[in-house]
Amino acid sequence: MSWALRLLSLTRGSEAKIAYAVAGVVMILCWAVVLYSGDVVKSLDEPDFLGISKNLAETGMFALTPGEPTAYRAPGLVFLLTPLSALGAGLMEARLINGVLVALSLILLFQLVRRHSSDFAALLCVIMVSGWPVVIYTASTLYPQTLAAFLLVLTLWLLDSLRDEDRLRPIVLGGVAYGLLVLTIPVVLLLTPVFLIWIITLSKRWLTAVVIFSLVSGAVVSSWTLRNWLAFDSFVPVATSSGYNLLAGNSPEARWNTSLDIRFPDYVYEELTGKNEIERNDIMTKAALREIAADPAQFFSRYVGKFIHWFHFSNQLLSDNELEGGASSVSASARDIILLAAWSVLIIGPLLLRLAMIRKVPIRRLEVLFFALWITAGLAYALFFTRVRFRLPFDWLIISVNAMFLAALIESWLDRRNRH
Repeated sequence: MSWALRLLSLTRGSEAKIAYAVAGVVMILCWAVVLYSGDVVKSLDEPDFLGISKNLAETGMFALTPGEPTAYRAPGLVFLLTPLSALGAGLMEARLINGVLVALSLILLFQLVRRHSSDFAALLCVIMVSGWPVVIYTASTLYPQTLAAFLLVLTLWLLDSLRDEDRLRPIVLGGVAYGLLVLTIPVVLLLTPVFLIWIITLSKRWLTAVVIFSLVSGAVVSSWTLRNWLAFDSFVPVATSSGYNLLAGNSPEARWNTSLDIRFPDYVYEELTGKNEIERNDIMTKAALREIAADPAQFFSRYVGKFIHWFHFSNQLLSDNELEGGASSVSASARDIILLAAWSVLIIGPLLLRLAMIRKVPIRRLEVLFFALWITAGLAYALFFTRVRFRLPFDWLIISVNAMFLAALIESWLDRRNRH
């Protein structure tokens, strides 16, 4: 443990400066990966997000094809990209914003953790989260999870201010941030009870806080729901991709570890012929519910498998087969080795040790929240299908749980050593 003593002595009193420096280095690293990748498409999602943002900037319409409004993609990332598109940004330039989001998220995470633990623990959180390769990969691609991670940490940071402030500002701003989070990854809506319980435990005026949070976040999401109603004359809470995702995860051919290369039942394709976006979403939603009702045992078995898969270190990338050059310049086998090593060191290893020592190292309230969000997000996504990338925003939290635990062990060991 001599390395721990040296680390503590080197960082003592400078934890914040070091954390901010790490955030800056990670941002530059993200930018370097983006510049190295160039304009090569790395995901099938990227052209859609960039195309919609360009149409929104040029015509004021949320559309992939000019003149044809869409709601297939959740709007959060598109809203972020639209000002960049208005300035003429292309794929590479648009990706650069993710590096900034990662840096800001790390700074917010440091501030949040230091309120509940030590400065050293907060610094260790920043270092360990930065070491998870999925953070860099996702930040160098136009995926919504990097923005979602920022909004998730921002929401928690704002709500946590209720411990010290008996004012409306944190709950109002927290409601706005949470509403934007739902518009970025809609499945988070299923996690609302966890956030409400957290607010109740923090605020003395918890009923007022819950009502305001619900009204503000609801207003943010409802504004987009209203847009969808005006555009399609139909009720679409956030996106029309929910039907596809539900059917992809619950079709007869769906598997616990992937839903990318399956074929839907033939009757689904027959019903989809000639239908518009709204009708297709309804058809696939009803088909998914029909398949679930037809074999509840199979649904439950697959659901458990998908939930277990939520904790996996890797998964198949459709981009590897569908895009020239694959998802990245690193081979799939090499990626798996890197991810397995990082997953073992940053996620599963410390977590198992933390659970084993829960009596010796009492768990903090913030750790309970982080762990609850990590687990309930898996339960929510398992209704559809699970992927490592989907887990990314919540990995920020569970890695922080591990970092706080390891910091407590190190500080406790050093304290005992100093006493003797």
